[in-house]
Parts: sequence; structure tokens; C-alpha cells
Amino acid sequence: MNIQTVEITSSGIRRFLNKYTPERAISEFVWNGFDAKATIVKIDFEVDPDCLDTFKSIRISDNGNGICYEDLSLKFKKFYESQKFIDSKDNSDFKRGKNGYGRLTFHKFARFAKWYSTYIRDSKNVSYDIQIQSENLKDYVPSIPVNSVKEVGTCVEFKEISSEISSAFVNQKLVPFLCAEFAWFLELKDEFKILINGTEINYSSIVAETDNFNVNLTDKNGVAIIFPCKYIRWNTKLNEEFSRFYFLNDNLDLKNSKTTLLNKKGDDYWHSLVVVSDFFNEINCEKEEDETKLKLFDDRDDAKIFKDLVEKLNDYLKTKRKPFLKKQAEILVKKYEEEKVFPKFGDNDWDKTRKAGLEDLVKEMYEVEPAIFMKLNKEQKRIFLELLNLVMDSGERESLFKIIEAVVDLDSNDRDEFAKIIKTTRLKQVISTIKLISDRLLTIEGMKKIVFEHELKANERDHLQEFIEKHYWIFGEEYRLVCSEEVKFENALRKYLYILRGVDEKTFIEHPDKYKEMDLFLAGVDFRDGKPHNVVVEIKNPILKQDCFNDKNEYWTFILIGQDYDDVLGRRILNKYTGLVQTGDNYSLYVKKWSEITNEVERRLKYLFEKLQIERSLLSTAVTLEETMNEIIENTANIETKV
Repeated sequence: MNIQTVEITSSGIRRFLNKYTPERAISEFVWNGFDAKATIVKIDFEVDPDCLDTFKSIRISDNGNGICYEDLSLKFKKFYESQKFIDSKDNSDFKRGKNGYGRLTFHKFARFAKWYSTYIRDSKNVSYDIQIQSENLKDYVPSIPVNSVKEVGTCVEFKEISSEISSAFVNQKLVPFLCAEFAWFLELKDEFKILINGTEINYSSIVAETDNFNVNLTDKNGVAIIFPCKYIRWNTKLNEEFSRFYFLNDNLDLKNSKTTLLNKKGDDYWHSLVVVSDFFNEINCEKEEDETKLKLFDDRDDAKIFKDLVEKLNDYLKTKRKPFLKKQAEILVKKYEEEKVFPKFGDNDWDKTRKAGLEDLVKEMYEVEPAIFMKLNKEQKRIFLELLNLVMDSGERESLFKIIEAVVDLDSNDRDEFAKIIKTTRLKQVISTIKLISDRLLTIEGMKKIVFEHELKANERDHLQEFIEKHYWIFGEEYRLVCSEEVKFENALRKYLYILRGVDEKTFIEHPDKYKEMDLFLAGVDFRDGKPHNVVVEIKNPILKQDCFNDKNEYWTFILIGQDYDDVLGRRILNKYTGLVQTGDNYSLYVKKWSEITNEVERRLKYLFEKLQIERSLLSTAVTLEETMNEIIENTANIETKV
């Protein structure tokens, strides 16, 4: 049998390592230092005096254990198989330089690399060096070890540095990358430090919040065990580190780590939690029969304590995550608004309620499972929101019925009908709509008190005027407020013409009443003919002989409202059911009593009121005029939107 050996070339190694950026390559050498039990790793850039803003050399040094010459063939000779990984198979999470090729990534930023390493052999310090060229990555040249007085550790010097390695690279790429790469590790021990040209890197900018707390448990004998814990939430994703628990012994040695239950939930909740206790001194990290698991404790009771600890830590994280998700949900809805991916809603009260219901649904769904909103393009977001606007998530339906049945007596028919509603409507939206109907009824009841209970001493300006400004829906759902009594008629018309026709030049009206104030001026588009319809309330001398009022495509309604009218005015009424006094090609003039206004509104809402069976007598608790005004002004029926 003729056995052949597969060889890897330098160009093959470079292609394999092509994904590495210069900053990631440098971080590999920093990890090598920490993997060698270093506490301090220094990165020093030597400026080239002959070339502006370029570096002559880079040195990465550490105070670790050095590279043992006798193990060199295991550490340097094999590609993609690191001795550090072989030595730490029982706990591979703790070694980063475990792939066996980190030492070769230097070709991304330099042509030559030379290691100077000092280690202890037979109680003596021994030093030697190793050289590698980027053109021939598969070969390395070591020197002969000699006794030395140098301190134990390793320094790698890189020469013929790439032109892209500049001060801008250091500040804008390398430092942020090292912060995101090592922040969690530097949090484990105060002794761990990375220095760049003598200055310790400061990663505080990526720390969103921290918290120190204790978890208190008891062992089988009832003895209290206190676990001091430190929580860190990051405001950026750590490079390749998951959200983890880190368990350290009382010497601050990292004994074990495991991902949290909230790891990779798609909500940008990046976090780490460090636990320090002598409880972890005897952790053994032996493999169980299932090779994918580690047997951390020989004692079953200790294993149970550890399980309880992890459970409490996860509960703690869930509590910390709630306000974070609430805030993120608000940000998500605002972002969707800016992207204009929400379905289009009208400006009437019903559509406002529907929109608010959809926004609440998005927030609530995000707080439950943020991942479903991740990685959607703009069109997918729009489709998803349209679907949410049409259907209710079916998984909540049965729970919903239990809640409803606890407070409302639903028979089988009602239950079926409610199920149909929930398919297309959010429960909160249903409740909001019922609240709006109830508040409208409360408003009508309050208006009756103001108008008909004379002992309250209500007056037109302070009470009725304020009422119709806030509740002009009584004249029709399609209208929007143009202005109220503070605005002179001429100014109101100018504003109306600008809104409707885009006319911004001043409009002058030749009429003796043009400086009078309008009690209420409403504008809207009638769904029947699609034309602008306008309502002016309590104008006693209608101005109809102006060109701006003669457009046949616009219709004007003038309404004079009072407690009652005399026989003279009564004889002029053409239709006693509607109060029509005068009509023209594009206008109508009505005279109405307040009792007629309230009756008209109640007729429009009568069906809903009866079906809901609202106890009208229980709606209002107001006794005084001030209490009555507060009830009808400060409720969901209040409209404050202007055209």
C-alpha cells in the first residue's frame, strides 16, 4: 500500500484565514497571552520616523507562562489543532486560542513575526525565539533555548507593517473591537488588563448598566450559602461571546460558564453575569457518560444547589429584562412609524382606537417574543403588520375566554361570536371601543346637566363653548375642527382656503360682520359625494355673498343652537324635524334646540347603547358644575385634533 500525505501550502493557509481582519488577528495574539495565564497584555506601536502616520513595528507582550520549547512541535507544528485545546478538553470554553492557527493570522497586518519567549525549566528561566515569514506560513524557525534572566512571558514582534495600520485604525477599529472582544473577560478579574502604548483600554462606553447582588441558598444541613453576583448589560453585541454566567472560585479562577436562558433571543439584550464563591473551589469538570455534558460536582446536593443557583440567576435576568423590553418595544413602534409600515388608518375616533390597539399588540408581542420582529425587510414588516391588524394570535384565545368568563356571563352563542371578534380584533381594542362608547354616553348625560339643570348656573362662554370645542363629534364623525371662538371670521376663512385649496394669499371680505368670532367652524368630506362639507355653529348673520362661499363643489351648513326659539322664528322653520330654516344651492341654515341635538346623538348611538346595556344612572358621579365639566372634558370622547 502506497500511503500519501496531504500537505497544506502557505497560500492555502492564507486562503483559509482570509476571513480575518487585522483587528481580529491582533486580538488572537492577545488571547494567546491570556490563555498562557497572563494577567496583563501590552500592545505597543512603534511609529516609523521616515513615514508619517505609519508604524515601524508592533509588539504584543504578556506576563504569562511562556511557550515551553519541549512542546513546540505540538503548539506550532500542527495546523488547526492546538495543544491548548487538547489540554483543556474538559473545559474548552475557557481557552480561546484552541484552533491552532491564531499564530499565523499576523500575515493580515505584517510580513514578519518573531516570538521571544521565556519559560521555566528545571526551576530556571529559559529563553529562545521563533521566526515566521508571511510568504512561508507553514515553516517556522526556532532558536536553541538558553538560560536567561528575563522575566517569564512572551513577546511577539511584527515588522514590515501594512499601510492600513495607522493611528486611525487603532482608534476607530482596533480599540472598539478589543472592547467588544474582551470586556466580559476583563470583568472577571481586576488584574486582567490590556494596555495600548501604556494606556489601559477603557470599555466603559459599552457598559449599559451594572448591578451587584447576592443569591442566598442553603445546603442540606440548613447552612446558608451566599453567592455574590455581578450583572452587566452591554449596549453592543460582544464579538463572539454569548450571554453567559461565569462561575469563579475564591481565587478568581474561572471554573465554569454556561449560557443564560435569555441568550440569543433576538432583542439586543446582551448581558453577562459573574458569580464568585468558594463553592466552586472543588469543581472537577469531568465528563459524564454523555460526552456532551460535564460532571461538575461529585456531591448530588452540591449539584442541586448549583441547579437552584442557575434557576435563580435566570429569574433575576427575566426581571431585569422586562423594563428593557418595554423600552425597546416603544422604540420599535416609533421606528415602524418612521418607516411608514403600519397600515393606514383614518383620523376618526374609531380608527385612532384601532391604531392604538395595533400598536399595543405589537408592543405586547415584542415583550413576549422579540425574535419574531427580527430580520424583516420593509415589505415583510408591512405585510406582517397588516396581518396583525386582521387577526388575533390564536394561542391566547382559550386563556382569553377564561378571563372573560370570570367577569362576564357568556353563553355558547356569545362565546362563538366573541371568538369571531377575537380573530380580527385585539381584546384591548374591544375594551377601548366600549370605553369610548361609554364616555360618549357620559358626555351626553353631562351636556344635559349643563343645559337643563339651571341650578348649576352654566353659561354659554365658559361651559357650552368649551363643551362643543372638545366634543364636536356630536355634529358628525367626518368633521375636523378648523377653529373656535378666538379666531375672527376673516382669519378662519383664510386658514380654511389654505388647507382646502393651498391658497396662501390674504383673502379680504367686504362685510360688516367679518371681524366677529365664530363659535365653531368644522370641515370634512362627506362619504356620499366626496365633496367638502362645512359646519358653522351659532353664526347669527351668515355671510353668503362672498365668492369663496359660492363654489358649488363645497357645501356649508350653518347651525344656530339655543335652549328654545320664539314663535316668529318658529314660523320660518321649513322642516320641524330637522330645523331647516333656509336653503340654497350650496348651503343650509338650521335652528336647533339643545334637546334636539342630544336626541339626535342618542338616536345615532341608540343601538350600541342598548346592546351594551350600559347602566346610565351609574355613569356619572358628578354633583357640581365643575365636576360635571371635568367628567365630560377629561374622557376618551374628547377630541382635540385640528385640521
